[in-house]
Amino acid sequence: MQLQRHVWLAHFKQSAGTNLAMQTTTLPRDRLALVCKLLLVLFSNMFTKFFRQLLTTITVPFALTCAYTFSLFVIAVFVANASATPPPFIREGKPYIDQQVVPVAIPDRPFRIAILPDRTTGRDWGLPYLQAAVRDLNRIQPDAVFTVGDMIQGYTRDQATWEKEVAVYKSITEKINAPFLPVAGNHDVISGTRVAGDRTFADLYLQQFGPLQYMAELEGASVIAMFSDEGLGDSKMQVNDGQLNWLRTSLDRAAARGKPIMILMHRPLWRYDSVKWFERIHPLLAKAKVAAVIAGHLHSLQDDPAKDGVKYLVVGTCGGSIDQHPLAGQLQHLTFVQIAPDGALDIFHQPVGMTLPEDFVVREDQDCVYALRENPGCLSLLGELPDPCMANSSVSGVATLRVVNPLDRTIAITTSIAREPAPWIVDGEQFVSRTPIDSFNPFTTDVNTTWTLNAPASVVVPAKGSVDIPLTFQSVATKINSQPPTIECVIKMKDTKGRSVPIYVQLRPDILRKAQYSTDATKPAAKLPICSWKPSPYDTLEADPTVEFKAVTVANSKSMVMRVQVPDQSQSAYPDDQRDTKARRKNPAADAVQVLWSDAQGEAWLFIEPFSPWTACSRKDWKPVTRTGTLEGAPGWWLEVELPESTQTVNVGVADNDETYHTQWRWLAPENRQAKLVSQTPGTDPK
Repeated sequence: MQLQRHVWLAHFKQSAGTNLAMQTTTLPRDRLALVCKLLLVLFSNMFTKFFRQLLTTITVPFALTCAYTFSLFVIAVFVANASATPPPFIREGKPYIDQQVVPVAIPDRPFRIAILPDRTTGRDWGLPYLQAAVRDLNRIQPDAVFTVGDMIQGYTRDQATWEKEVAVYKSITEKINAPFLPVAGNHDVISGTRVAGDRTFADLYLQQFGPLQYMAELEGASVIAMFSDEGLGDSKMQVNDGQLNWLRTSLDRAAARGKPIMILMHRPLWRYDSVKWFERIHPLLAKAKVAAVIAGHLHSLQDDPAKDGVKYLVVGTCGGSIDQHPLAGQLQHLTFVQIAPDGALDIFHQPVGMTLPEDFVVREDQDCVYALRENPGCLSLLGELPDPCMANSSVSGVATLRVVNPLDRTIAITTSIAREPAPWIVDGEQFVSRTPIDSFNPFTTDVNTTWTLNAPASVVVPAKGSVDIPLTFQSVATKINSQPPTIECVIKMKDTKGRSVPIYVQLRPDILRKAQYSTDATKPAAKLPICSWKPSPYDTLEADPTVEFKAVTVANSKSMVMRVQVPDQSQSAYPDDQRDTKARRKNPAADAVQVLWSDAQGEAWLFIEPFSPWTACSRKDWKPVTRTGTLEGAPGWWLEVELPESTQTVNVGVADNDETYHTQWRWLAPENRQAKLVSQTPGTDPK
């Protein structure tokens, strides 16, 4: 059965000499589950007759009839309940059957009303929020859209100005693909003459927008719109007897419908002492079991305490003027009232512009992004910087950023030292992205680095062109090694929609590392960071491992003792790894340490998986001495290796696996380089 959705809309009807009008909007739906539940009642009566007959005699025709009836009863039970509980996947034993067809009954969709908060601002910067809200509404497709008033700036003495503002507002809201029911606010009806009771613009409102008071009878709810500015500029808010009597009649009619009842208005009249809301009006609402009263006017979202089961809510703005943080209640948003089949209300808010069109990003543009972001030949840092560690004074160096533009469109690039992350502004949209904050790894990016960068403000690279950009780095002298600076490169291109699209790429320059070692057994050795030299989103949120070196003499035998300390929440082993040594060294499936060094015999390497355990070394005749253990007071482990005493340069890599597919390396020096061993006590270096 194909369920049809029929919509009958009755336009606002104006009556001469009165502000009172009714709108009826009916949205009926077929409800198969409800029909089946009614059938259950019918079948129950039939079964009662069956058991009565069973006590006397059973005829064949009657038995067949009951069997047929019972089959229909079972079907009805299934259909009636299917709307609430989708059938589970089919399984045989423990595993589910693959490639199965899963029948899923669609439950009744909740009835949904949308509310546009205040637009009043008097400035055009508010219009994009309203336009974005209309796009959101047409994608979400609520059953009806209301406002809470203040749709224009108003408060003018010039009718032409008022009508121009109305035309601008309606040119946007007329694109809403749902019944649109505005509510009058003070800016919409009060005259700039400052004469209380001036009906000039209230009468124009009746011509341009609709009634000042009305009740909308929707399929899922009854919505009563009250007029909160009866005095038309009188500072004393009131609800006169005429509106009160109309409200009483409307509540009786709404209660008779048996649908949830909501009250909309512009000003939150329950907050004005002169209205005496909780003495004169609230008892009527409680008696009629009104579900919610919703207002605007304050430009600040706030949920008042409910009373006698009646919710009280003030919404914020949708294009209106605000100047505070969203957590202070001020944001451009839509409000939705979702009504379940059982009448329960769920009120929620959505910042405007949070729905995006199908073609928000198209393949052609995304291919360009990947060509710039994933192509290792697109951006590369050439050269190396001096190590500021133990330098006599500040150091500086120049690295070259080579940019190769693979696109058939021009790009522009800027570079800077990465600092504290901030949200991204999305060009042409009303939302921001927290991606820089969410993806920031404080353990691998030192935002307080001693390095500074002098680079051109922006460099344009022509289509299919290339350019070398000199980057001048400088750092004060430091006592110990530190992390390399993180360089944030921002490439901007124009997409097929004409938007400026930023692509972010991070790089780290090579540094000619020095590794200090201690010759004094009574003094601690410097802890040198083992860093991430190639930024990766897979870098773990764990502090850098450290390594320290000591030149020691044990039993007249000299050696260079290396001690690696690894903060690690999860120690990983993989003793079943059957790959060859080359594959295991390149991409270990377990936690590992790799040492590269050069000494009097030449270059060598040692690879250790301490938890597998498994070791490989390039020198077959050399038996390394190793020790391992766990860190004290923190999760992690340590590894000691006795290197040859004649070791001149060294690099140490730590692979962190954490029982996952990806293994992340961090190194003392860039992976293709080694650090020079120097004494940490100047003037005592025997090497």
